[in-house]
Amino acid sequence: MVQSAVKPLTASQARLWLTENGASPANAPEYKGFARVTNPTVSRGSTTQIRIPDPNRYGSFLTVGTVRGVPDPGSVNIESRRELGTVSELLRIFNKQCAVDVQVHFGDCQDPQNFSDGWDTVRIFEDVEPQQWSGSDHGAFDEGNDGALTETLGVNFARVYDVKKLRAAEVASSDLTDEAVDVIIADQVTCGQCGRVSDGCQIAFILVGDTSGSPGLPPKVLFTEDGGSTWSSSVITTLGLAESPLRLAAVGTDLVVVSNDSGSLHYANINDILDGTESWSEVATGFDGSGAPNAISSVARDRTWIAGDGGRIYLTTDPGSGVTEQADGSQTAQNLLDIHALDRNNVVAVGESNAVLVTANGGSTWAAVTGPAPGVNIRTVWMLSVNDWIVGLNDGTLYYTRNAGTTWTAKSFPGSGAGTVRHVRFASKNVGYMAHVTAAAAGRILRTIDGGNSWVVLPEEAGQTIPANDAINRVAPCPDDPNICFGVGLAADASDGFAVKFS
Repeated sequence: MVQSAVKPLTASQARLWLTENGASPANAPEYKGFARVTNPTVSRGSTTQIRIPDPNRYGSFLTVGTVRGVPDPGSVNIESRRELGTVSELLRIFNKQCAVDVQVHFGDCQDPQNFSDGWDTVRIFEDVEPQQWSGSDHGAFDEGNDGALTETLGVNFARVYDVKKLRAAEVASSDLTDEAVDVIIADQVTCGQCGRVSDGCQIAFILVGDTSGSPGLPPKVLFTEDGGSTWSSSVITTLGLAESPLRLAAVGTDLVVVSNDSGSLHYANINDILDGTESWSEVATGFDGSGAPNAISSVARDRTWIAGDGGRIYLTTDPGSGVTEQADGSQTAQNLLDIHALDRNNVVAVGESNAVLVTANGGSTWAAVTGPAPGVNIRTVWMLSVNDWIVGLNDGTLYYTRNAGTTWTAKSFPGSGAGTVRHVRFASKNVGYMAHVTAAAAGRILRTIDGGNSWVVLPEEAGQTIPANDAINRVAPCPDDPNICFGVGLAADASDGFAVKFS
């Protein structure tokens, strides 16, 4: 008899962690040794058939389509044994009525109380809202009624997904003859109804920067349609040989590239790029001559913000029509290096010498906010919420604010305080990735699974290391699968580009 090598997961291999008030750099998950999760359930809602009379047979009908009903919130029970001499923690959470995050860690030979490494896989329940509380019998009439007193907190949640330990694989090595300066995933889940099938993580673009290492070769983007297994390239024909591209973004159906050297944006249709029929266009309309662009963030085709030199911030509602200047340099004269839009109204830009600009009305007005470190360049920003932001600095430090920049708190991570934090991006409320270059000029990528409270150097899988490189400039996690992330930068030879995929 052949014995299977598959090892089944058992309920005894699960341990519960709770994060009160939700995932955040300020909120640490807590191990709950007296508790467990039971009966997790998710429903997409019922499906209704669209029927018409059968044209070929009386008394018969045909199904010509379906309508999906409103999804129900997920539900799960948190069950806990009471400890003598303590108040009920689950009852306190229920009465408090604030969101919590729930994680179930599954492991075998690790330390169950080690949040960062004591697991093989993790199941994350996000945006958990308490709904009902119940308890077992609160007394006994005789020995037959005795038993451990338990309590149950029934909750709803918005999202559930699994996290696993990641491996690293270098990609596009033969195509990257120059430093890679940016990377994005520009995909969405599709089940074949539009002619293609994707898990939302298959289409990615890498922007190749300075072409000084390859004289005569124009700027280009590399792209993949199969998750990084194969790559093709598109020459940005509107950029000159001496004009380096800086950043890129998916803006509706277009891929938009900004260049400080050209003082303009360049765009082409994404599907045309994938088909090899693209035509690149350059638009300089609206850009201030002393405010050339450095960074871009888009939430919709008509809501794309571009940050530039001299404190300039622009809005484009259509890449082909140019930009409108929103911040004219009067709020700060510093060069802005990164920008992130949370939604159509809330945007934060950061830059040199501690510069921070914020808007809560889509850019109608911008206000300067004091950053966390006077005189230090802020390289990257991510808005976790309207009031919660996280920034990475040129001195290798990471800070967060919970009150829209009124106060800042340093957040340590392995290797913090040296090198440079170049980029931070999140795939979900819990899972985020950071590009960090050490003082020894070696690029690393770190991951958080608790909203930025703790960070772990990737890859996590035992015996794995990231391929040698001189710098990681940017990261691109996949929102549809937080276990997938691309990173790009400079190869270990200080001239070629470098790209790595974690999965």
